[in-house]
Amino acid sequence: MLKNTVNFLFALALVFLPLKAMANDWQLDNDSSRLSFGSIKKTSVGESHYFSNLKGSVNAAGKAQIQVELSSVQTGIDIRDERLKEHVFKIASWPQATLTMDVDITSLTALKPGEMMVLEDVDTNVSIAGANSEITSSIVVTRLSSTRIMVQPDFIVMLDAEDFNLEAGVEVLRDLADLSSVATVVPVSYRFVFERLN
Repeated sequence: MLKNTVNFLFALALVFLPLKAMANDWQLDNDSSRLSFGSIKKTSVGESHYFSNLKGSVNAAGKAQIQVELSSVQTGIDIRDERLKEHVFKIASWPQATLTMDVDITSLTALKPGEMMVLEDVDTNVSIAGANSEITSSIVVTRLSSTRIMVQPDFIVMLDAEDFNLEAGVEVLRDLADLSSVATVVPVSYRFVFERLN
């Protein structure tokens, strides 16, 4: 159910690197970062959820990658967390969602602490439960300090479970919870903070 959002963030963060050769020095700060998604059930009941365990880095070749530990999903209801893991994400076979993208990290090196920039039409490859989809979105990069950058979506990203063949799992959730409907399209938001280690 998660998708495009995370990948776009990586690209922006990478852009702030002073040199491509230093890209592998940037690591995601999990404590300062957040990937969240919404759900809508019974037509009009909306709820907010998130993942508590994220990992990410940028290598010297300009490849950005983020892994989402799907077992870390937090919905506020234990039984719902377990059902999502088993029936939708299928963590026994696919414990992580992965987002990757190639970034040109030379064009945005002029950003100073406190400055921000919008990157449009960023392509990201998202892999969930063995299915892949490429998504294009706009992201906002803010340089927090000489060693930290923050990446966020320019607009709310809407993700469709059907793009990752997750709709059958969503239907299982609907049946188990005895709900009239559960939307397969969900809003996704994120805040990714990267730190240069040296």
